[in-house]
Amino acid sequence: MAPNTSHAKGGFNIDPARVRAVVFDLGGVFLAGGPSEVRAFGGKIGLGQQAWEDIARELFIDGDAWGRVERAEATLDQFGEALREMTAAQGVEISLDTARNFMGSPGDRLSMPVRSEIVDICLRLRKRLPTALLTNNIAEWREGWRRRIDVDALFDVVVDSSDEGMRKPEPGIYRLTEERLGLPGEALLFVDDLGVNLKTAVERGWQTLKYVDTAEVVAALEQVAQAHPER
Repeated sequence: MAPNTSHAKGGFNIDPARVRAVVFDLGGVFLAGGPSEVRAFGGKIGLGQQAWEDIARELFIDGDAWGRVERAEATLDQFGEALREMTAAQGVEISLDTARNFMGSPGDRLSMPVRSEIVDICLRLRKRLPTALLTNNIAEWREGWRRRIDVDALFDVVVDSSDEGMRKPEPGIYRLTEERLGLPGEALLFVDDLGVNLKTAVERGWQTLKYVDTAEVVAALEQVAQAHPER
């Protein structure tokens, strides 16, 4: 093992000395919830598990309905109507408001609580290195999540898919993040909870930490902080 390589229990393998900026995801890292809310949605509205999995696959994986909202090519209401039609075809009628809140909202303290430990380590890192937020998000949620975290205190750069018209894991939004930070991919460390988003980062030379456990991610980031003096 190289002397500057950091290993955490989660299998992280990073070189803290190589990191010149840290890039964070929002939902699933700073904010809990999101994917877990999506998985539970079918049961909440009375759909069978397989029926909901089929709908979710069409909306999020096979099709691009949610991606279009995150690129601001469609509205949350348009997505909600599509979701309502798909659940109705399975015999379950839901309101537009229920459809709009299928994964909660980043502005909702109950469905997506803030992880204070991630906020604290980001603030500690920013005293030493540039930090950035790279988030797949939607225009309708912007005001809510920006009320809940101090964006100006936490980040030098914010890259929001609904502002940029592209989203993770599309390579262009990673390239844009590099340009805004003024750094090559090899100098960046990315924290995200979805492997598909980390895969593109790895292809561009970024180091990555997959968020699974808060304590393990904080421990790995603390080693990065210790490798760099305060600015």
